[in-house]
Amino acid sequence: MSEDFYSLLGVSRNSSPSEIKQSYKKLARKYHPDNKETGSEEMFKKVGEAYSILSDTQKKAAYDRLGHEAFVKGAAGGSYGSHFTSTEIFDDLQDVFDTFFGGGFGASHGRRGGAKRRERGGDIQVILDLDFLEAAFGGTHKLSVNRMVTCKTCDGSGADPSVGVKTCPTCQGTGEVKKVTQSFLGMITQVSTCPTCSGTGTVNPVPCKTCNGKGKIKKQEDLEVKIPAGAENGSRLVWSHRGNDGRNGGPAGDLYILLKVKPHPKFKRQGLDIFEEVEINTWQAIMGDSIEVETIHGKEEVEIKSGTQPNTVLKLNSKGIKLDNGKYGDHHLKLKVVIPNKKELNKELIELIQEKVSPSDQKPSAGEAFANFFKKATGSD
Repeated sequence: MSEDFYSLLGVSRNSSPSEIKQSYKKLARKYHPDNKETGSEEMFKKVGEAYSILSDTQKKAAYDRLGHEAFVKGAAGGSYGSHFTSTEIFDDLQDVFDTFFGGGFGASHGRRGGAKRRERGGDIQVILDLDFLEAAFGGTHKLSVNRMVTCKTCDGSGADPSVGVKTCPTCQGTGEVKKVTQSFLGMITQVSTCPTCSGTGTVNPVPCKTCNGKGKIKKQEDLEVKIPAGAENGSRLVWSHRGNDGRNGGPAGDLYILLKVKPHPKFKRQGLDIFEEVEINTWQAIMGDSIEVETIHGKEEVEIKSGTQPNTVLKLNSKGIKLDNGKYGDHHLKLKVVIPNKKELNKELIELIQEKVSPSDQKPSAGEAFANFFKKATGSD
């Protein structure tokens, strides 16, 4: 039989997920090691690995794109197949076996040898506060996280080490209880999780004193988180296997880090661009000037041209957010022209402006004269 995963399961590349699953169930039952007639541990592992790839949309797409060799254990550059083991495959697909086989092959049709099922640990989400420049440039940030980790005293069993765990007296270690009822169709057997041991098959006569029988304890861990340049407010980082520990050897959950970026007193951000409002006086707008402004990359000299209108926007190229992949934004300056009030104008200047604007005997007020003068000087209406 070919090692191609599609051939192993007897399906085509265009087969639907339900067809792949149906074919897998049939082969898993055929090659299960407890099947005395056609059981084969080697083939059971192979079809399990094939199903674990083809039943996952992303892995299936990668398999179709990269080919079978990229998934073979030990293949050069392979990044998928090497992390599958027979134990992991069996644990991940145990629910399928229980449903399809009615509890699996073997004694009492219960869990395989009364073994406890591996359980993935819970995820953790924390909030990380960053200031504006930290988010813009990235870097490392220290973070303290409280995780639930496996108790070392009892090795996660929850039982006092001097006593240990005992086989559940209700289910005799199978983790399940059966109830037989009579109906008009005949005898019906119902299988449910054991209420005494919650399906583990064992009980703890004496709880572990360290974890109070929970099998886990809370532990604070100090982590260094790498913040990518250009991190945005509300974005989320995921750190795999840094969540709570799993049970019975199961993998740990993930750590989700929600980024909260504090606003900047002057800068506003839109994507990779930064916007800022800068005040200039009337004379600078009329005559032109060179001013110094602050950007996230340092100070920059900006030329104000004569006759600059209020709300003019100037752009400083590539002075915005810069990402690690080379993309960058710009820094935009919106010029706000501040007109001086009467107190800021001396008498001689007011008279000069009034004379320039309205040489007639009907003199406007200082404010009107200056506004008219500014309109004429700048050519605005």
